[in-house]
Amino acid sequence: MKFFALLFAALALAATPAAALDKVTFATNWLAEAEHGGFYQAKADGTYEKYGLDVTILQGGPNANNRLLLAAGKIEFDLGANLIQAFDAVAGEIPIVAVAALFQKDPFILMSHPGVGLDRIEDLPKAAAFIGKDGFVSVYQWLKKAYGFR
Repeated sequence: MKFFALLFAALALAATPAAALDKVTFATNWLAEAEHGGFYQAKADGTYEKYGLDVTILQGGPNANNRLLLAAGKIEFDLGANLIQAFDAVAGEIPIVAVAALFQKDPFILMSHPGVGLDRIEDLPKAAAFIGKDGFVSVYQWLKKAYGFR
């Protein structure tokens, strides 16, 4: 009798529909690129679904303002470029939470053409520098103070 009760319970549970996946949108900080590969692989191989998520990946780009979409509740997750964005949100009393750091160091680089006399970091302040907005509010502030960048 216990066997039939257990069998009936097992069949009843097997017949119930699977739990619905939680739908979330994850926005990247740029167009699809190699460093985003793991996110796309998890979508392709079913890893998100395995953990109960139906993930839509929204590519960033030069005109994307994913922090605004996050604050407005239009996306659930935003891949930011650095912690400056999270600190800025806290300063602006925007209710967000940083959930992970994917890099231990900001992958910021300085480069120049060879043979122009910019061989050491101390040489760089004499040249014009083109620095993106995220680098401007983070690394550039240190470069100004430490090396006299203007």
